[in-house]
Amino acid sequence: MRRLIQLTFFVVTLSLLACQSKEEPLTRESRLSKGYQLIDQGRWGEAIEYLTKLEQQDPHLHVRLALASAYAGRAGVRIEKIYSFVVVRNLLPTAVSLAAVRVDQKTQELMQSLGRYAAQWEKIPEVKASGREDLTQALQVLADQPEAGARLYAATLRVVLLKSVVNEGLLNWQVVRSQKICSDIVQPYYEWALQLLEHLIVISQDLTSAFPEKKAEFSRYTEDLQKFKKEAETVPWPQEKICF
Repeated sequence: MRRLIQLTFFVVTLSLLACQSKEEPLTRESRLSKGYQLIDQGRWGEAIEYLTKLEQQDPHLHVRLALASAYAGRAGVRIEKIYSFVVVRNLLPTAVSLAAVRVDQKTQELMQSLGRYAAQWEKIPEVKASGREDLTQALQVLADQPEAGARLYAATLRVVLLKSVVNEGLLNWQVVRSQKICSDIVQPYYEWALQLLEHLIVISQDLTSAFPEKKAEFSRYTEDLQKFKKEAETVPWPQEKICF
């Protein structure tokens, strides 16, 4: 009888344990799923906060891509809408000679070159100043990721960021050109244009890593951009104020 009671107790215990819900083990995928749910719902701040904490615990590529997507989403950039890279294939600038022209003409040549890029990027969204900070944060998240997918995503975000900065600068340049132009006004634009050329070089380098099979092509783009920038940097700038 005593043995029967023990067996009955054992069976009841097993039954109770079987009825209890089993908690699923937390995996990277399940943690990421919560982050992507917040992204899909447009709860950008919550998604960034959650994924930032997750990235500190698990700095895996997939986690960083999710965090970068959250920053980009808050900036108004949904990557699935612009994942076409035809617009970034023609990075080669039109060759111009900067040696024997006035400083205002040199700046104009640089601005026109950047303007040609902006005209090619009509399919790429433009973000406002508030969104550029988020895109910069997204690029910082991806900065140390050598994987092709990360470099491709970084190149895309950098193109979006660059287009917005270029368009704003070109608009301001048109305002400046409507007034009397002096070297002290033109020089900041010239230096700004050189910085943008450096961004184009980084984009080309990202694409080189993203498309190993086209390494020769993008390496040539990078080399040509570097030559163009180096030529522009060697242009002597007048010490005295000159108006045109």
